[in-house]
Amino acid sequence: MANDPILGMLGLARRAGKLAAGDDMVKELCTAGKARAVFVANDAGASAAKKAAGYAERARVPFITLPQDKDTLGAAIGRAQSAVCAVSDIGMAAATVAKLAAADSRYAEAAEQLLSKNTRIQFRKGKKKKSALSGADKPNKQKITTEVSANGN
Repeated sequence: MANDPILGMLGLARRAGKLAAGDDMVKELCTAGKARAVFVANDAGASAAKKAAGYAERARVPFITLPQDKDTLGAAIGRAQSAVCAVSDIGMAAATVAKLAAADSRYAEAAEQLLSKNTRIQFRKGKKKKSALSGADKPNKQKITTEVSANGN
């Protein structure tokens, strides 16, 4: 687990405050429309996996079954066990699924979907930054003049 890049990304997401773990928190994140990917451990119960898949479907985000078990996933994200978690940051979700796709081609479609979404979001962020800066770059039309008399009054 110490060198597993997938678990490392999920742990990083937790430390950054971008990870929801547990059924209730994942449900809240998906309902709010802030989830970018939902992950479930490979040994999660059928009911938990079905609920998580439903949350992901309603939020229109990828549902990923991890190759790790609940104990390993939980240890990576600072819990005793965790069957389900969701990432709210598009960059972290895309990077995590890309690492999964590099190890197993079954995840390639989800990785491509998240990469595409990440690219669109980053492009829009760039446009917003440029438009916000362009307002600051415009010269001030109002000219202020100060007259000083020779005697200092």
